[in-house]
Amino acid sequence: MRLVRAPRWGVTCAIVAGLALSGCSSGNDHRVPKARATAAPVPKGDAFYDPPEPLPPGRPGTVIRQRPFASPELKLTQPSHTSLVMYLSTGTDGRPVAATGLVTVPDGPAPAGGRPVAAVDHGTMGIGSKCSPSRMPAFAGLEDTSAVAKLLARGFVVVQPDYIGLGVTGIRHPYLNGKSAAYATLDMLRAAHRIDPATSTTTLVYGGSQGGHAALWSAHYAPAYAPEFSLKGVVANAPAVGFEWMPALFSQQSATATPYAGILLTLIDGASAADPAVKPAELLTPKALAAAHRMWTEPCMSGETVIPPAKDILRPGADLEPLNAALKASATDLATSKVPVLLPQGGDDVLSNLNQTLAQELCDKGVNLEFKFYADQGHTISDGPLDEAIAWMEARRAGTPVTANCKF
Repeated sequence: MRLVRAPRWGVTCAIVAGLALSGCSSGNDHRVPKARATAAPVPKGDAFYDPPEPLPPGRPGTVIRQRPFASPELKLTQPSHTSLVMYLSTGTDGRPVAATGLVTVPDGPAPAGGRPVAAVDHGTMGIGSKCSPSRMPAFAGLEDTSAVAKLLARGFVVVQPDYIGLGVTGIRHPYLNGKSAAYATLDMLRAAHRIDPATSTTTLVYGGSQGGHAALWSAHYAPAYAPEFSLKGVVANAPAVGFEWMPALFSQQSATATPYAGILLTLIDGASAADPAVKPAELLTPKALAAAHRMWTEPCMSGETVIPPAKDILRPGADLEPLNAALKASATDLATSKVPVLLPQGGDDVLSNLNQTLAQELCDKGVNLEFKFYADQGHTISDGPLDEAIAWMEARRAGTPVTANCKF
């Protein structure tokens, strides 16, 4: 049997949907948490990521612990200071769960009315607990060309959630689960108010790839889950799309799907972390199951796990309904928004056509969306297009009306 290596994480999120569709015609009080003192010492090193047992009481967004974040890999010259934060969020089972992330605050006094706050949601870095911006400083966006730096320069407090199960140890990451990503993002925004009391409720969200999916779902859930925020708009760059069709593609045992078997295993891993009805042992062949298990521990973005070809991934006659239901519940086209959305998309990206279709579908559902196509950009926008996206966010923060509804 010929085995193949999983594609690298940085590429698979951009590839998955294009292949998939080409093969198929609370009652909780969610006010901003107040500061509370803690006498527990802050753990050093990676022990920071071990959540306390039991978790402390508190509302979502309550800070559990924090410490200054510094690394020789950081190249951010914008005057600011960054904190590594562990905070309370809500798990896929509705229970409190610990999450981590970064909060970066501009130096100097806050303007009248406080500083606006923006979340920057990251793309796929892996599914193991160490695959997160706060654990991989080189990918934390703390450099002058990043969205983080450009938002800081405009006076924003910037948060970067690791998401649930990335960063914190002992919790599995529910990959591409819309509710989980949204709650982690919104609760990280709440935590920013604890870190910097001068942070206002004026809020925006930026994300790319997996983070674009997270940004759209954050806008979807914000009115009910975090009504205290004044969300002004969302930028979703090349959001992950079409992944809900992957099981059907692999059930056909098409050899063309083999290079993308790694992403299917990741989706199954993530769905099983969110929904106990999804049972990898009942879906996967023994070799595929062993590969799926290894993905939780392999080095982030390495693609080291050896994976069987497409025809040897799913068990014959496997019941795909629970998996299909879990993936379709987080499909990107279900993430409607009451605030304006900018969807930048590079032409040199397999998601290009799919995301233009997604944009039209969201428009048809009443989302005020602008689709920006950049023929010379890839999966991640940079340079001028990134500056345009940040300027769009600043205009929404300033209250400039959106003149184009569903502009293409």
